[in-house]
Amino acid sequence: MKQNTLMKDIFNKRTLNIFSVIIGALFILSGLGKAIDIAGFSNLTIQYGLGFLHVLAPLIVLFEILLGLSLVLLINPQRDGKISFWMLTIFTALFAFAHFNYGVNNCGCFGTIQHTTLPPIFSFIRNFILIIMSFIVWFNYSNKKIDIAKWKKYLIISVMSISIFITGLTVSTPLFTLKTNHYKTPKFQNENIKNTELSNYLQTSLNSTYLFFCFSYACPYCWNSIENLRSFIRNNVADSVIVFATGEEKDRLIFEEIFKPDFPIINLSSEAMNKLLTVYPTMFYIQNDTIKAIIPGQLPSPFVFKNILSNSSKINKLN
Repeated sequence: MKQNTLMKDIFNKRTLNIFSVIIGALFILSGLGKAIDIAGFSNLTIQYGLGFLHVLAPLIVLFEILLGLSLVLLINPQRDGKISFWMLTIFTALFAFAHFNYGVNNCGCFGTIQHTTLPPIFSFIRNFILIIMSFIVWFNYSNKKIDIAKWKKYLIISVMSISIFITGLTVSTPLFTLKTNHYKTPKFQNENIKNTELSNYLQTSLNSTYLFFCFSYACPYCWNSIENLRSFIRNNVADSVIVFATGEEKDRLIFEEIFKPDFPIINLSSEAMNKLLTVYPTMFYIQNDTIKAIIPGQLPSPFVFKNILSNSSKINKLN
């Protein structure tokens, strides 16, 4: 009893409210960041080794936003603190699994609005802090009768309606299936490179394999793909890796200052790049002068890519 009283003295209602608002605000940012590009978040679940969950990506994002709103508006902090605690614990465990097993360095917590290039340890530290804050709110907030003010209801309905609309605009079939979809790039799938725009920039040898990686200096998913690109180069996944980029000079300078690329980059105009792809970044895998795989969106780790390539070969045999 004395310990519980001491905890409540330390974490008074004002402090608990602040914790609740902070956690909620981050959930809202996280959900909106993913809602802007549901396809990208869906692809990330596949990189996590959880491809079977990609269909739930929109629901996860919308639930994050709803939970965030409930925490910020202090509708039921004790209940929401409990939900937040378990969600963050599960998400952090999944990220740890993907990081140590598949080499995934991007937790995908904030979708397209996350531009950071900090190492994964910072994501773990941030999540652990949020987990502790959620636990404190859960165990120290007194449970009272819920009485939601009308303006809060209207605000939640409005924000969720907008979120559903945005999510609906960006949802698409996961790109890693390597099947046809609404993007233009799969038109090169299984074609001889000589019959595509790529032949203008790459001369291939029949007995060699190539990775052709295209990105924009200002694209956040491109930034998050650079370490995996380096891993492709280090592990000799292909005989040659060719990197093409587009973007303004100021963005190129910022990119080079942050990443200090240790691989050659050939710059293309945006007009030339647009003839090759519509999604940044995009990687083409070329074998026997044929484009065997196209990976639009954030670049997976080499381990995940090999599984994708293997599954693609099985699909082609069935077809």
